[in-house]
Amino acid sequence: MSLNLMEARGIRIPPRETDVSGLTAEQIIGKIRSFWERCKKDNSQDSDVAPIDFLELLEAYPVSMCSYHMTDSLKLLVALMYFDKPENPKESGWEGLSMDYLSLVFDRSKKTIHDAVKEKEQEAKKILEEAKLRKEAKELALRELVEEEKLKLKQSQEIAK
Repeated sequence: MSLNLMEARGIRIPPRETDVSGLTAEQIIGKIRSFWERCKKDNSQDSDVAPIDFLELLEAYPVSMCSYHMTDSLKLLVALMYFDKPENPKESGWEGLSMDYLSLVFDRSKKTIHDAVKEKEQEAKKILEEAKLRKEAKELALRELVEEEKLKLKQSQEIAK
């Protein structure tokens, strides 16, 4: 679920939060404790990687993660992560992130996660489609460039003969 990998794939995630002036150490510790309690109760295999994902989210979005109500940025991020599924799940052996897992790493109720996904579905799907189209355009441009270079090389070899 790495945020850096999402960005590297061209997915525009909400800007990371840098102004933490209104955040207290008590809020951060409280959020970590709340997550840890939830993680200890979770019996799924995902609970092994959940702390890493939780800490990445807490580092990137500390104010939103510690906020009682979900911010629009966090809702969009939840929806992006939910709808960012592999094209061929059977080939990859992974079907994407479940709402249960998102509930765990965002330390929110399943209903809150479901509501966020529903609210931001269209926006998230549009962002993911744009990223997919940009990737396809880059691949096409690269193929065209390779073909042009092959043609130039062939022409220069013919001239050299």
